[in-house]
Amino acid sequence: MAAASSSSSESNEANSKWLDAHYDPMANLYTFSSCVALADLHGDGEYKLVVGDLGMAGHIMRLKVYRGTGLVSESTLLDLPSAIVTFLMDQNEPRTPAVAVTSGPFVYVYKNLRPYFKFTLPPLDANPLELDVWEQAKEDMIDPLTLKEMLEGIRDKAEIPLSVRSLRFLAQDVPEMENFVNLHKGQPIKRQTVITCMSTLKKNMADEDAVSCLVIGTESADVLILDPEAFTILAKMTLPSVPAFLDVMGQFDVEYRVTVACRDGSIYILRR
Repeated sequence: MAAASSSSSESNEANSKWLDAHYDPMANLYTFSSCVALADLHGDGEYKLVVGDLGMAGHIMRLKVYRGTGLVSESTLLDLPSAIVTFLMDQNEPRTPAVAVTSGPFVYVYKNLRPYFKFTLPPLDANPLELDVWEQAKEDMIDPLTLKEMLEGIRDKAEIPLSVRSLRFLAQDVPEMENFVNLHKGQPIKRQTVITCMSTLKKNMADEDAVSCLVIGTESADVLILDPEAFTILAKMTLPSVPAFLDVMGQFDVEYRVTVACRDGSIYILRR
C-alpha cells in the first residue's frame, strides 16, 4: 500500500498544472500576504520582491528585498509590520517608488530603501468620564479600589472605549494598583488606534507611473486617504466596523471608489 501511495503521489506531481519554481526550507521567512509586494525599486525594469519579515522563531523583524530567489537587501523594522505597499510619491526622476510599511499607529516610508518619513495616526478623543475619574485619582480624592470600580462601570456602559492606561490598570493585582496609580496619574491620557490594512489610490492621473495616495484602514473603523507628499489627511471616512481588506479604484482628484471588507462580515463601498 505504501508503494502504491508513493507512486500515486509522484503521478499527481507530474500531472500538476503548478510549477514549483523555488523551495527553500531554510529561508526562515515569516510573513502575511499583506506584507508582500512586487516593485521596480530602481526604475530599471527589473521587479523585485519586497517582504516584511515578522521575525518569528527569535529572529529580528526585517524589511527584505529579493531579486529572483536571492536576498539583495534587508533593513531592521522597529515593530511588527501589518501591511506593505509601493507607490510613487513625486514626479522626480528617476521614477522610483517608495515603500510604505505600517506598524501599529505608524506608516514608515522608505525611499531608495532608506528611512525617509514616519506618519503617525492622530490620537483619538478620550472618554470624558475616564478623564474625570483619573483627575480625581490625581488629586487623591479617591483610592485605587474606588478608581477600579468607577473605570469598570465606564468600560461596561460607555460608547468611547477606555484608554490603554485604564485597561492596564484594571488588569493589575490589588497590591500593585497603588504603585500603578502613583506612577501614571500625572501623565495625560491618550487613546491611540492602529492600522489594520493599506492600499494606494492614484492622485490625479490613471497612468501606471502616476503619483499615488496612501489609503489606510484603522482599528477605530476609519478609512484615511493621505497626501503623497505632505502626508496630511485628505479625506476621512468612518465605517460601522473595522476594515480588514481594501480594494481601490479611480483617482482622488477625479472620482474614486474604495471597496472595504470589514470584520462584521459586510462589504462597504465608499465613493467620492
